[in-house]
Amino acid sequence: MPAWYVLHCKARQEERAIANLENQGFRALCPMFTQQKRVAGKRKLVREALFPNYVFIEAEPEQMNLNALRSTRGVRGVVRFGGNLAKVPTAVIAKIRQTAEESAQNDVIPEFAAGSSVTIISGAFAGLQAVYQMPKGEDRCIVLLEMLGKQQQLEIEAQSLTKP
Repeated sequence: MPAWYVLHCKARQEERAIANLENQGFRALCPMFTQQKRVAGKRKLVREALFPNYVFIEAEPEQMNLNALRSTRGVRGVVRFGGNLAKVPTAVIAKIRQTAEESAQNDVIPEFAAGSSVTIISGAFAGLQAVYQMPKGEDRCIVLLEMLGKQQQLEIEAQSLTKP
C-alpha cells in the first residue's frame, strides 16, 4: 500500500526536485503559500514553500529505490527517524493540500473602485465600514470613515480592506 514520505531538498530547489521526482513516476507534493514581501523597495506577492527544503512523495515502500531518490537533482536525502523512513499519514497530507488550496484562493489583493464600500479587517478600526477613495503609494490607500457625524479621511494599508 502506498505511503507518503518526506525528502530533504537542497536550498530553494523544491520545484526542481518535484519535477525530477515526477519524471521518475513518483507522486510529489510541495505545498506553497503566497506572502507579501518587499522586493527592491516594492511590495510584491511571492510564492514560497510552506515547508522550506522539504517535499513529500507517495510511493510503495517495497519499490522505493533510496539510492535513486538520493541522487535525484534537487534532493539531498530521505528523512529518517532512527533507521525508519519518516512517514506522513494520508489525512495530514489531505489537510495540507486543503490548506494550500485555500491559501491560493486568498492570494489576490482585491482592487477597489473609488466610492465603493469596504470593510476594515485589521487594526484599530477592524469591523467598521468605510468608503474607498484612492490608492496612496504601493501599499496604502485613503478611505472615508463615518465618525462623529461626518466623514473622516483615514490612511490605511490596502491589505487590511475587504469587500463587504
